[in-house]
Amino acid sequence: MKKGTYDLERLKGRLTKAERDLSVARDKISNLSSLIETSNIVNSSLDLPTLLDLIMKIAKKVMKAEASSLMLIDEATKELVYEVALGEKGKKVKEGFRLKLGQGIAGWVAKYKRPLLVKDVRSDRRFFPTVDKATGFKTRSILCVPMKVRGETIGILEAINPIKGRSFGREDVELFSAFANQAAIAIENARMHQRLLERQRIEQELAIARQIQQSFLPGVCPRPKGARFFARNISAREVGGDFYDFIELGKGRIGVVVGDVSGKGIPAALYMVKTISEFRNFALLYENADDTLFAINNSLVKKGKFGMFVTLFYLILDLEAKSIRFSNAGHPPLIFREGESDKFRSLEGAGGSPLGIISNMSYTQEELSLKKGDLLLSYTDGVVEARDSKGKEFTLERLKALVRGKRLEPRRVIDEILREVNAFSKGVAQHDDLTLLAISIGT
Repeated sequence: MKKGTYDLERLKGRLTKAERDLSVARDKISNLSSLIETSNIVNSSLDLPTLLDLIMKIAKKVMKAEASSLMLIDEATKELVYEVALGEKGKKVKEGFRLKLGQGIAGWVAKYKRPLLVKDVRSDRRFFPTVDKATGFKTRSILCVPMKVRGETIGILEAINPIKGRSFGREDVELFSAFANQAAIAIENARMHQRLLERQRIEQELAIARQIQQSFLPGVCPRPKGARFFARNISAREVGGDFYDFIELGKGRIGVVVGDVSGKGIPAALYMVKTISEFRNFALLYENADDTLFAINNSLVKKGKFGMFVTLFYLILDLEAKSIRFSNAGHPPLIFREGESDKFRSLEGAGGSPLGIISNMSYTQEELSLKKGDLLLSYTDGVVEARDSKGKEFTLERLKALVRGKRLEPRRVIDEILREVNAFSKGVAQHDDLTLLAISIGT
């Protein structure tokens, strides 16, 4: 071979290599651009479905694949769930399949938390052919990588069947892994955003629920001649099951009720609203406290379907006769302090079971005469069962001690009790709703 010919061939070889190097450089630039695009995705959308779709479209483009899929780990079942599958059969794949960890190539990657390149799925026993059989799609080659956030795998990405006569290689594994980690960050950010929005929505709904519930409680206490009233209701959560109510019965009589629904939160609040409505209805229909409780109980049993119940103390204050008639449905006894002797009595009554459990339950009414200076105090168990940092309860005896020997207005009585309960349970979260209602008898 002549020297000139040899130099020409060598030059052609160099040019060919340069072209190959240039092609590789272009591919790397393209891949880098795709990664930058992925980084932009992290900040482009916080809507999870939109974000997943964006990730998959870019994944298919970056990897030059016929199809791609994204599976996330269901924390409840520890299964891989198809969130997005791009390609002709993508919708069918998304709607019909779940994989256990370790099942199929995707399950293997999720379980062992490392990438897997299978150039020919027919030669790999880990391949799970059910999806292909159900969709008619023919998988030849798979590149599957885990998506990780802070070292934990949240799902996997798959690129399926490279196009244009190419095959997946080591550089593809590195590229796709980097892509997957950036995508995982984007997904986690979107999830956090969703949780924040959901929390805000719940807080707004609870605030509205609290306003609605509070609207069922009396805005002001009655101010009749001969008696003074005051009441406070504090829920352990945004809404609760404790309640109190007053109703004018005519002829100088006022119906007073304090109740406590089993449980806490929204279910208890809804049952509380229902009970108040029943009370306001039946208190006007029946003359006596026991008949009123009998009617309320049967109504709650008939309509109740969730196993809830309510304890309730109902008294009818007769200002002309200076007396009360009362009946108890499983509620803590009324504290009665005699104004003259400063003696205490617990007005528990013969009582009966809480309302809403057994139909046709009989309740007993008792009567008590009143004098000037007498104090009546009703409460729910959230008061006496308030706990300190060592788990000890406030107790009924502490409650009685706070009103013994004092001639205070009902408001001051309740304010002092609440101050002591708060001081007693300082640093401990309120575990139950609490309600206090006080009545003092004047001239």
